[in-house]
Amino acid sequence: MAPYPLKFLSESRVSELASSISENLERYASGNFVDLERENGWAIETTAVTVDLELLNKLDGTSRTASADIENSLVLYRALNGMTPALARDERIWVRLAHIECLDYARARWLSGHTGDVLEQRIRDHMFAPNLTAIRDDNALSRLWWNVHIATIADPKDPEGALRLILKTADIRSNFVERTGTVSRRPLARAVVRAMRTDDWITSSEQAFRKFMIALNRNGGGVLFEALDESEASALIEKCASSAKKHLKVSAQ
Repeated sequence: MAPYPLKFLSESRVSELASSISENLERYASGNFVDLERENGWAIETTAVTVDLELLNKLDGTSRTASADIENSLVLYRALNGMTPALARDERIWVRLAHIECLDYARARWLSGHTGDVLEQRIRDHMFAPNLTAIRDDNALSRLWWNVHIATIADPKDPEGALRLILKTADIRSNFVERTGTVSRRPLARAVVRAMRTDDWITSSEQAFRKFMIALNRNGGGVLFEALDESEASALIEKCASSAKKHLKVSAQ
C-alpha cells in the first residue's frame, strides 16, 4: 500500500471525544470508531507528512517491555515521513492515530485488562494529549515518535543506539527527559549519552541512574554546557558519575 497523507481531527472532534469517554467505553474496550470517521472533522489532511500504513500495522502492543517500546518507537517514527517537532506537538494528529489507524496497538498496550474508572483514566492519559508533557510522555503514539526524536538529538550519528540506552528502563527515560531539561540542551544530552555508552555503571540500575542525574543537577546545574568543548563536557560528566558512585556506596552501607 502506497503512503498516504496524514489525517488529523478537528479541535471540535477532539473535544467531543474527550467529553464522551464514558459513553464510548465499549468502543475503547473492544470496538472501534470507524463509523464516526465518516463524519466531518475526522479526516483533515496534511500533505506535509505521509503515513506508511504497512509499517503502522507492525506496531505490537501486546508486550509491555522496554525492548518492545524501542521497536515500536522505531516503527512509528519511520511510518510518519516528514513529521517535524512542530507538527508533533499537535494533539489532533495523535488523537486521530490513537482512535483510528493505531487503535489496536493503543488498546493492547495501555487499555487491555482495565475496566470502569481505571479504564476511563487510562483512556484520558493515553488516547489524548492535551499538553506538551502528555504529548511527550503519555499519549500511546506521540510518546513513541518523541522517543526517537529525543534520541536523534542525543546522538544524530547513532539515534537507535541512543534510543536503546534512554529506554533501557522507564525510570531512565523519565530521568533523562524530565529531570534536567536535557533534551532542550543538545550538548548536555550528547554528553550524557556518551557517558552512558562508556560507563556501564550509569545504566546498571535505576538507582544508579537516579544518583547520576542528581549529581549532574548538583554539579552541572549552573554550567553552560554550550560553552564547553566535548572533552570538557565529558570530564564534568565523569566527575558527576564518580560522585554518584560514592554517594550510592555510602547510602548502601
